[in-house]
Amino acid sequence: MITRLPIIGIITISLILPVITMLLFNGKIYSQETTTLLDSNALKIKNIVAVRVATPPKIDGHPDEAIWKTAPVAGNFVEYSPRNGILPPLRTEIRFAYDDIALYILAVMFDPCPDSICKELGKRDQIEILNTDYISFDILPYNDGLNMYEFKVSPANLQNDCKYSAIGQDITWDAVWESAAIVTDSAWITEVKIPYSALRFPRIENQVWGINMWRNMHRRHEYSTWSWVDNKSQDIFRYYGTLTGITEIKPPLRLSFSPYISGYLEKNPDNEQWSYFMRGGLDLRYGINESYTLDMMLIPDFGQVQSDDQILNLTPFEIRYDEKRQFFTEATELFNKCEIFYTRRVGSTPKNFGAPYYSLQKYEKVTKNPDQTRIINATKISGRNAKGLGIGLFNGMTTNTWATLQDTVTGETRRIMTQPFTNYNVLVFDQNLKNNSYVTLINTNYWTPDDGYSANVTGAETSVRNKKNTLQVFGRLNVSQLFNKGVSPDFGHQYLVSLSKPSGKFQYQLLRQETGDSYDPNDMGFISYNNETYNLMRLSYNIFDPAWIIINSQTNFDVVYSTLYKPYSFKTLEFILNNTTTYQKYWTSSFFIGIQPLGFNDYYEPRVWNRVYKTPWNYSDEWIFSSDGRKPFRYQHNFSFRYCPGNNNVSWAIGLTPRIRFSDRLSVTLDFQVKKDMNNYGWVQTSYDLLTGQTIFFGRRDIATISNILDARYIFSTKTSLTLRARHYWSQAEYFSFYSLNEDGSLTGSDFIKGQNINFNAFTVDLQFVWYFAPGSELSLVWKNAINTQGEELVYNYFTDLGKTLNSLQSNSFSIRALYYLDYLYIKKVFSKKDKTE
Repeated sequence: MITRLPIIGIITISLILPVITMLLFNGKIYSQETTTLLDSNALKIKNIVAVRVATPPKIDGHPDEAIWKTAPVAGNFVEYSPRNGILPPLRTEIRFAYDDIALYILAVMFDPCPDSICKELGKRDQIEILNTDYISFDILPYNDGLNMYEFKVSPANLQNDCKYSAIGQDITWDAVWESAAIVTDSAWITEVKIPYSALRFPRIENQVWGINMWRNMHRRHEYSTWSWVDNKSQDIFRYYGTLTGITEIKPPLRLSFSPYISGYLEKNPDNEQWSYFMRGGLDLRYGINESYTLDMMLIPDFGQVQSDDQILNLTPFEIRYDEKRQFFTEATELFNKCEIFYTRRVGSTPKNFGAPYYSLQKYEKVTKNPDQTRIINATKISGRNAKGLGIGLFNGMTTNTWATLQDTVTGETRRIMTQPFTNYNVLVFDQNLKNNSYVTLINTNYWTPDDGYSANVTGAETSVRNKKNTLQVFGRLNVSQLFNKGVSPDFGHQYLVSLSKPSGKFQYQLLRQETGDSYDPNDMGFISYNNETYNLMRLSYNIFDPAWIIINSQTNFDVVYSTLYKPYSFKTLEFILNNTTTYQKYWTSSFFIGIQPLGFNDYYEPRVWNRVYKTPWNYSDEWIFSSDGRKPFRYQHNFSFRYCPGNNNVSWAIGLTPRIRFSDRLSVTLDFQVKKDMNNYGWVQTSYDLLTGQTIFFGRRDIATISNILDARYIFSTKTSLTLRARHYWSQAEYFSFYSLNEDGSLTGSDFIKGQNINFNAFTVDLQFVWYFAPGSELSLVWKNAINTQGEELVYNYFTDLGKTLNSLQSNSFSIRALYYLDYLYIKKVFSKKDKTE
C-alpha cells in the first residue's frame, strides 16, 4: 500500500532538489563582465548595401578579391543573449556583393583564440545541436516580416538551411548553395554563394530585402546580431535591417531534375527467401514564375526512411508518427495551416488492412498484405508573390492496394482489395497583413471514386498583431464534410480563439477551442478525439537577462477547464505550474506540477458513446535536468511521478540520457527510460448479450516499460558520415483483476478474464552511410533491421526478454541509392561553353 506521506515526500524532494543542486554546484553568483552599453542609435534598424561585381569571387574562404576590400561593412554587432543590448567582446564584419546569378557574402568572425573555436562536425542541418560556432544569414526577400530563408555556416564549413513562415520553422528545407570556411590566427572566415534559384523574390528593379546576421560563439554561449533584436519579444523579424543596392536582377529560370536509382536486398518474416528489386524515379522542380514553384515526385522511393518508434498502445487513440519522407517535409509550411493536413495519410496503411484476415476461409492463409498504399505520384505548387499572397496546391495519388490469400490445400489464390485508388488534394491561400499578421483559407479533399466516398475539410485562420507586438488575436474555424454515396453528408466543426500578450516579462494567453461531436478531419488530417470544449488561461513570467545565478527563465501558470461539447458535461479542471531555467554554468532545469482537484471524467476510454469512466482527483510532477552541452560529457535525466489516491494508482518514470563526444567527429548518446504504472485501470473489452445487454469490462493492471535508444555517429567530413540508431522498446501489461463499468462511471468487480496479459517488443536498427558527392547529389547505403513481437507470456528479466526478441523472426533490408541533382542553367552553361570551344 502506497501511503500519502511518502508520496508527498517524493514530490517535495523532486521540487527542491533542482534548487539545492544549483546552489551547491553552480558556482558563484552571476558576475557581469566589463560591458559597454550601447546608445539608442546603435539599437536602431540598420541598412547595408550590396555591391555589383563583374567577376564573381572564388568561394574558397580567402578574401583575396578586390571587391571585399571596397564593399561596405556590416559591423557593430549587438549582443542578443545572454546580455541583450550590449557590445559583444569580439568584432564581426560582413560584406555583400552580387551579380546576375547570385548573392555573395564574406563574413569575418574575429577571435584571438583560434584553438578555442568550437567546430564539431555533423551531418547537414545539424549545426544547432552541435558543439560549434556558426554565422547565420537570415534573408527576407519580400521584407514582409513573415517569410525568411536562413543559411548557416560553421568554421568546419558545415551547412544548415531552413525556412521560416508565420506558423514556424521548416528545418527540412534544403537549397543548393556554396560555402567555404577557414580558420586563421585571428578569426574564422567564410565565403558564401547563394544562387537566386535558391530564393524567391519580387520582379522589381530595386530590391529591398529584410536581413539580419546572427553570430554564435558557442564556448561563451553568446549570440549577437547585426541589427539589434529585443530578446523580450517573440516577433524577432520586426527588428531586422535591410539589404539594398541589388538592382536589375531577374528571377532565374528555376528548373532542376533529381533522378535516382536504388536497389534493395530484403528478407521478411513471412518469406524465408531473400528478394531483390530495383527502383528508379525522378524529382522535378520548376519555377513557374518568380514567386511560385512546382515540385513533382514520380515513382517515389521511401525505403531508406528511418524506422518509426512503435510503442504498445493501450489507449483508444491513434498514435501520431512524425513525417520523415523528404518530399512531404520540404516546402510544406503553407499546407500546415489550420492543422487539417497530416501528410502521413498519403501512402499510409490501407483502410481495410484487416479485411483479409476476417475473410479467411477454411485452409486459407494470407500470403501478401501490404501495410502501405503505393504512391503513384505527388505534386505540389507553392510560393508567395510580391503582394504577400501565398498559394499552395498539393495533389497525391495512390493506386489500388490488394492482399493475396492462398488455399494451402489446392494452392489457388484470390485477391481482396484493401484500399482502392485514392486521390488527395490540398488548396491553400495565405495573405500577409501588416505587423506580421496573416489570414488563411485552406481546403483538403480525400476521394475514393470506387467507393463513392469523399471527405472535405475547409479551414480559415487569422493572426493579427498590433504594431508594438504587445497584443495578438488568433482565430480559426474548420468545417468537415463527409460524403457517402446515397447517404446525407455529415458535417462537423471546430473553432479556436485566442487573445495573448506575446512580448515582455509578463505575458498572458486566453484560449478557447470547441470541437463538435461530428467533426472528423482524419481522412487527411489528424485529431485524437472530438466532442470537447477546451479553455485555457496562461500567465507567464520571463527573465531574459542574467540575474543572480540565473541566465534566463520562464515560468507558466495554467488553468485548464474542459467539458464535452454534447452533452455539455464536465471533463476536468486542472492547475499547472511549470518552469524552465538556465543557470550560470548553462545547466538547465525544468519542473512541472499539475493537479486535477475534481478528478477526470474520461469519455473515451470506455470506447462506447456517452459512457464515462471517472478517475478520482490526482496530482503529478516532473523534473528534467541537463548539464552543459558544450562539455565532452553531457548528462540529462528526467523524473516524473503521478498519484491518484482514490484508486491507489501510482505512476513513475525515470530517464537517463548521457552523451559522450569523443572528438569533433565521434559522439555517442544513450537514451534510457523506465516507466512503471501501477494499479492502472483501463478498458479490456466490450461484450453484448441479448439478456444483459452491453457490458464494458475494465482491468486493473501494472504496465512496465523500458526503452533504450543508442545513437552513434562518425563524421568523416562535411560530405560523408556514418550514423547508427538502435532502439529496443519493451512493454508489459499484467492484469490482476477485472471490473464492469457502471452507468455512473464507477467500477464493480467481475470474473477474471483470461488471456489479457501483453508482452510487447519493438527492436529496430538503422545504419546509414551518406556521401554528398556533388551539390544536391548524394549516395546512401542503408541497413534496416526490425523485430516486432507480441504475446501473452510475461517475462520478468530484461536480458531474457531481449534474448528472446533477438531470436524472433525479423525483417532485414540492405539498400543503395544514388541521387543526382541536375540544374537546367548549369547544363545550359556547360553546353554553351562547349559550343564556343567547338
